[in-house]
Amino acid sequence: MLGMDKNTLLKLQIIEILDCLQTPITLKELQMKIGHSSLGTIRMNCKELQGIIYNLYFEDGYSLNLRMNNGRGIQLERSSTNLQSLITYLYKSDLAFVILQKVLAERKLSAIQFCMDQTISESTLRRKIKEINQELAHYHLYISCSAQISLKGREIDIRRFYYIFSRGLHHQFQQIEPVKDSEKYLRLAKEIANSLKILNNPTNIEMISFWLYITQQSLSKKAELSFNDAEKSWFKPYRFPKKPAYLKFFSLNEWKFFLYALYCSHLNHFELEPKDPEQKFYVDYPAKQWMTLFQQYFRPLNSEEQRFVTRKLKQLYVSYQFFKLDDHFLDGVSEKVDLKATRNQYPYYYRRFHAFWEAFVKAVPEYDRRQLRLYSLLTCVALFPLENCLPRISVYAFSELSELFSTFIQEKIDLHFKNRYLLTFVEEPSQAQLIIGTSPSFKAFLSENQESAIIRSKISETDYLEIEAVLERIVKKDLELPPEKSNLS
Repeated sequence: MLGMDKNTLLKLQIIEILDCLQTPITLKELQMKIGHSSLGTIRMNCKELQGIIYNLYFEDGYSLNLRMNNGRGIQLERSSTNLQSLITYLYKSDLAFVILQKVLAERKLSAIQFCMDQTISESTLRRKIKEINQELAHYHLYISCSAQISLKGREIDIRRFYYIFSRGLHHQFQQIEPVKDSEKYLRLAKEIANSLKILNNPTNIEMISFWLYITQQSLSKKAELSFNDAEKSWFKPYRFPKKPAYLKFFSLNEWKFFLYALYCSHLNHFELEPKDPEQKFYVDYPAKQWMTLFQQYFRPLNSEEQRFVTRKLKQLYVSYQFFKLDDHFLDGVSEKVDLKATRNQYPYYYRRFHAFWEAFVKAVPEYDRRQLRLYSLLTCVALFPLENCLPRISVYAFSELSELFSTFIQEKIDLHFKNRYLLTFVEEPSQAQLIIGTSPSFKAFLSENQESAIIRSKISETDYLEIEAVLERIVKKDLELPPEKSNLS
């Protein structure tokens, strides 16, 4: 990703793997999960992570510890932290990140001075810039390197990438290293939020602060915006709010671009007003198709929800045209919210969404873009929660003690699996897909297609794991059937 060092990427991968585990793991098991790198390289990076964590997390109220014990294995322990400080530190320590951060902020800098500051050779610098340029080409940018390191490209492309880069690597505005007076930007962001009459919440203030900083940095380098005909057409449909008097350093063009950029960045509860009032409620062909198919594959939409979809779909498409994220950044967005794990946890939802999306892009091919698919999925979840597609499995659970103990066991099992399965407890073994009992005597009632699990009356974690393995087996078999023959969805 953007020429980052393989050891930086490996450390980030190690953190993600260990943070998902509650028990220690051996180096060999960690290597299998990583899928590449030698045991020696993994051990070295774990040792380096140990040292970084020890030096980084010294404040009261924060705790992060990487334990490496030859007998017990490796384990990451944390409390009162979301790992962002560690992840940001790793990014900031990477040469590719330092080059991009410097060149985006300063636009031009001395190659010799940079090499001296970073204690690297000019050949190392050129090689790293060559790697970065391979990915910058997607954003129509290029870094040249001679006596000076210079960022080449149109101003509009530089600012768009600057936001993608900053937001992709910094979750918090105050973590951007060159910002000397972050409070000044945050205060101004709150004023702008009030002027635009939008919610003064942390998400909005952070987003406005990022764009304020990028604009201020650009203007300090006398980098003015210019638009081609296609870009000018972006602004024509909208009536922009009047520029506040306190933004004296903004030209009218800067103000329009600033607002359009905020809109494309999905600023909460912010919309650009169309010049033609009728356009506000106009439902174009993509929105019609999206809603028609959503109602076919998910559920009916009321009039308010239809207006929401119409607004959201227009915003998603202009955001796609504005940013056009590459696969690396889209992978980053997916990883941040763990979409891959969500897909595995809710396979019936994904199957339904996949069928919906295939039908939609067949009707509207220009929307067949990964970025639009990702945000359409999130829109679907907002309208039709994941829990609506949990697999429905009938269960007969009993205790050899009495009916009341059987009910108690059912409640515990139901509560444990509530976020993954919709379990229906039946009164007759013949009605169940799964029979769970505290005695092997139930095997006399098993039919050919039924699954079973024997557990203790005092249900342990081992018992829950046994039940989960059987539930996963039932779901896997059902998913192999055509959707119309599914018994669980």
